[in-house]
Amino acid sequence: MLRIFLTAVFAFYQFSSFCQTSSDSLKPVKDEYNLGFEKIIPSSKSSVGWNTGTTKSGYKVEIDSTQKYTGKYSLLIENIAQDVESNYAMSSLIIPAKFDGKEVEIRFYLKLEHVTGHADFPFRIDDEDNDKLQFTNLLAKRIYGTQNWKQYSLKLPLQKEATTINLFPLLYGPGKMWIDDVQVLIDGIDISQAKIKTGYNPNPPKPINYGANITASGRVKVKDAELYYEIYGKGEPLLLLHGNSQSISVFKKQIKAFSKKYKVIAVDTRGQGKSTDSSTGPLSYDLYAEDMKTLLDSLHINKTNILGWSDGGNTGLIMAAKYPKYINKLAVTGVCTNPNDAVSTSTLEEVRKAIESLKTKLDAQSKYQAKLFTMLLTEPHLTALDLKKIKAPVLVMAGEKDMILEKHTKFIAANIPKSQLFIFKGASHYVPVEKVSEFNNEVLTFLNQ
Repeated sequence: MLRIFLTAVFAFYQFSSFCQTSSDSLKPVKDEYNLGFEKIIPSSKSSVGWNTGTTKSGYKVEIDSTQKYTGKYSLLIENIAQDVESNYAMSSLIIPAKFDGKEVEIRFYLKLEHVTGHADFPFRIDDEDNDKLQFTNLLAKRIYGTQNWKQYSLKLPLQKEATTINLFPLLYGPGKMWIDDVQVLIDGIDISQAKIKTGYNPNPPKPINYGANITASGRVKVKDAELYYEIYGKGEPLLLLHGNSQSISVFKKQIKAFSKKYKVIAVDTRGQGKSTDSSTGPLSYDLYAEDMKTLLDSLHINKTNILGWSDGGNTGLIMAAKYPKYINKLAVTGVCTNPNDAVSTSTLEEVRKAIESLKTKLDAQSKYQAKLFTMLLTEPHLTALDLKKIKAPVLVMAGEKDMILEKHTKFIAANIPKSQLFIFKGASHYVPVEKVSEFNNEVLTFLNQ
């Protein structure tokens, strides 16, 4: 619904900045990934495989021969300039998750000198889309100060969808941090001896850039706007409608799963993603619904399934009420009929403050964002009677911790004649990306009935 509610993203999740093998009794037979930092580029302080260099944030990341736990070298991260905006730096190493097992453990040695911030070693496992499957770090231990070499360990489950194991030692604030003798183990076995997955492909196809895939794209003109869309797969049509301030790419996990059986049409709502909007009036979900009807007509689709998230779900409900002949089945998550009934007063106040802040800016993007947020305060205007007019089967979903109040989600389901209700335990408004497998399974089960 609101990108404003997703701002708490850790900086070290981004690899844009710049990341051996364990104790003597567990040294690997070979060091394919330079986990001991013994492979260096001649006549330099650079390490093979790991990112090194001097950063714009006032740090140097380099191979050091003066301090080491074993061997000749270690990796050093040192703050060399404190009068800069950023106060951290990292190195990184990416290892293919080609191993057959259930758990990944990393062990490593750290040495610190006058660290006033803290040392860390974020460790994450990604899937083929470079999306995070699992993540952990050392923040709970709050490591700082001066200390001699000490070994640490972190563990994560290894899911079958895993494609990369990502290591990125990191230093916050002034001081020096040395890393040495990193070891990666699969179910307790060093990766040099771990079993490789059956059928492992060392050269997998590149991930599809959903939302920017020209080969699958098209455009259609609607009233005062042009919509960008992408089509994947064959079968019954399934229209995907994203939320406020989002775009096609937010549904990439759903497109991949659903296009195996359905003809998926993913669209950027007017003024969002790659779609344009030259209208001057206020935005509304009725306008969005009219846009989608025009899109379906242009594609010669007279009946479709719809999956709508937040704003997209609101649009889906209106389409089901106003254009019932177009709808086969409708699945929605995090929807509302009236914002004053659907969310808390504090959430509404947050939106109002965001709008006031945007109004102080003169750029076109901020002005349009203010229009998008304003719609959240004023739309939609669906009544119980409107919901009762919906004849299509509807799956009404929400997260247990959704910003949409659970009583409101239940109100919607109770007033749609052919409805099913599902609340995802522990999930928020962003359940399609928080609980991908569970969410996709629920939607597919509903569509396949």
